[in-house]
Amino acid sequence: MELKNLEIKGLKCYKNSNSIPFYELTVFIGENDAGKSTVLDALGLLLNNEMPRNNANEIDSDFRVDSDTIEITAVFCVENPAEDIKEFIIDNKLTIRKIFPKDGTVKVEVNREIFNDADLNNYESMSADDLKKLLIRLKIDRKSTKEERKDAIKEYIKESRNLPKSISWMEIRLNKISSFLPIFQRYASSDYGNPEASIRKTLDLVYRSWFYKEGADGNEVLREKFEGLRSEILIDINTKLESDLLTHIKRYKSEVTSLGVNCDIDFSRGLSFSGLNIKDSSGKSKSLNQIGEGSKKKIFLSILEWDSEINSDFETSRGIIRGYDEPDSNLHYDAQRKMFYVINDSTSNTESNIQAIICTHSLTMIDRAPAKCINHIIGNESTDESIVEHLESDTDADISEFLNQISEISGIKNSSIFYEKCFLLVEGESEQNALPIAYKKTVGRWFSEDGVILINLQTNGQWNNALKFLHSNKESCTVLLLDSDTQYPTSKNQVTKEKLEQIGFNSNFLTNQCFFIGDKEFEDTILDDQYVMVCNSKFPKDDNSPWTTADFQSIRLDDKFSASLSILLSRGCRRSIGKPEIASAVAEILTKEEFERITPIKSLFEKIQEIVR
Repeated sequence: MELKNLEIKGLKCYKNSNSIPFYELTVFIGENDAGKSTVLDALGLLLNNEMPRNNANEIDSDFRVDSDTIEITAVFCVENPAEDIKEFIIDNKLTIRKIFPKDGTVKVEVNREIFNDADLNNYESMSADDLKKLLIRLKIDRKSTKEERKDAIKEYIKESRNLPKSISWMEIRLNKISSFLPIFQRYASSDYGNPEASIRKTLDLVYRSWFYKEGADGNEVLREKFEGLRSEILIDINTKLESDLLTHIKRYKSEVTSLGVNCDIDFSRGLSFSGLNIKDSSGKSKSLNQIGEGSKKKIFLSILEWDSEINSDFETSRGIIRGYDEPDSNLHYDAQRKMFYVINDSTSNTESNIQAIICTHSLTMIDRAPAKCINHIIGNESTDESIVEHLESDTDADISEFLNQISEISGIKNSSIFYEKCFLLVEGESEQNALPIAYKKTVGRWFSEDGVILINLQTNGQWNNALKFLHSNKESCTVLLLDSDTQYPTSKNQVTKEKLEQIGFNSNFLTNQCFFIGDKEFEDTILDDQYVMVCNSKFPKDDNSPWTTADFQSIRLDDKFSASLSILLSRGCRRSIGKPEIASAVAEILTKEEFERITPIKSLFEKIQEIVR
């Protein structure tokens, strides 16, 4: 059973998180106190029977100030559902909701197909007399006992395949589904410096395997020798609560007619683990708590690897969800990298049934995760409310593939996508080399200081998918600087207005966020006397004669000025000089005022500033 989506309402900073997607590995990023850890709190409330804090002091309360309830809704993908929960499965998905009122009883609901005839949904809890009336209404032969009447209605439902149904929420007892839901284990930031806590989590699973096993259908079941004991205990508990306690309550509150029991038995929660001692080469024995912090971090990594091996022996369809809260805390770069791969490998193992959740600030981890698996939590200080953003692929297979490979694409990293402010796309190495210097001279800051990412489409083999992705997710903060000749009817270059329109960019984008430079290209915007100044300074002729405007005028009418310029300088200097080197030299020599007289560059930088602001 795999968690696919989670929705949080009324918990701390979440008024309504909307649907949060989950994968084998899911990464949450965001500022401190934005709400990353709150997602793990929600899973604890849903899966571990934890209860929210409800203190008079609102700072310590799990309830939002403006909410009287907390609702946690989860969607799980179920491949081979056990017979006991098939009635709750719709399109291979189990959808459950847990509601925590500030004042009241916790309620568990499942989204399921229900009969439009309410009695058919509730017959199992009916009194004998009501069951008798239902049999008469359904024209079913009369039965003597309560159980016979239930069996008759159950058979009627089974045989009547076309009874009117609708999908709705239905309240159930938690123990009806709890043994099928994933096991949730949380690693708090303090656990990484406390290896014994991590060992305990792994031993819990080993200990659990002595009570539970994988059934014939792949679902977790209680071992036979404990099943009978569980039934006896539950019967005893139900009797003491639903019958004996009810009798006492009715003496003082006669209007109470029944009690509902919402409990379950888990035999695997009795393990006691007090610690582990290690002995070093000197023969001295120490507890793990006595070793240094650096050694604790290394041992924690080894525990994760050991844990992965242990879990491969205890595969069940129930699943395990592991939440790692800031595992990068106080780790150096190499340790962060190793920890990421250990966690990731635990989920990608074909025999694993583990999902991992990482809440992190580490760019090392963020840039190694698949981009589609990252959820960015953004807090609003004025409203004390957080929202969750994730990247959209619009079900486009090409964009999905691009997201899987984004860390390998030139100029784009996961951290750039979520944290930077503007994406500037250019078509060649000349612009890639010249524009950062020109921006620094014109604006007074480097691109990196303003959160501007420069992407060279010509060196990006996935330029089409990069543009598709930016159109879907970052259109408002994307700008393009293209050579003018890309728009000529005879152009064979990749990026044209027509191709941008095919991708989905509209006319407003093409007018306001696309800039075209030169009669044909970037190089022909530079004046002859400027080339004279640049080349005499940076590319002196081999024979020591000066460059003159006539040298550059002679190639202005050539079909590709930039190519002819490269040849001209290479011959004059008697060494190879390429367009990127020329562009860098031009950017270093030209002044701020000269760049501002190049209209496309001036307009481009003004648009970037508008986006950054």
